Amino acid sequence: MRGVPYEPYQVDSERLATAFVEVADAAVRGGAQALGVLVGSCVSLLGVASAVAVLNPPATRVEVAASDPRGLRLERAALTWGEGPGLDCRSSATAISGVPLAHPYARANWPSYTAMARSMGFACVVAVPLRASDGAVGSLSLLSELPGPIGAERLRLGQHLADATALGVLPRRRA
Repeated sequence: MRGVPYEPYQVDSERLATAFVEVADAAVRGGAQALGVLVGSCVSLLGVASAVAVLNPPATRVEVAASDPRGLRLERAALTWGEGPGLDCRSSATAISGVPLAHPYARANWPSYTAMARSMGFACVVAVPLRASDGAVGSLSLLSELPGPIGAERLRLGQHLADATALGVLPRRRA
């Protein structure tokens, strides 16, 4: 199983700095590449089983990147169903913090998403917005195979990486 939400979180400062430089560099080259670097960095730094990023600024096409095929299949299905933590996060521009997929909230609000995610071995999900000055332009979903939350430090780092990605990609798209 991947993910260690119950252990104290520590990340090497050099790995952290490298991740931010890689996200910024990829953002200059385009949205899809930046999203790919973002999800890879999240799996590496945060210890989650899967990371999925969706970029959906107004008047542009949706871009999706995932760290693995399971996450990609799940998010594409969620976009088709019009449900899931990523969609709720993008709609509200607020984080969805550590929802166990066995919890009644998940089953009631995202029935198709929850059933598919659980069948894939995921136990908990977090979603943070990709934020711009005028609201959320996407979301980053972090999926764990362990039932507990990923922890506040990891959630903050995921949010910072998502923000850095959005800030880097959006000026290029608006130009």
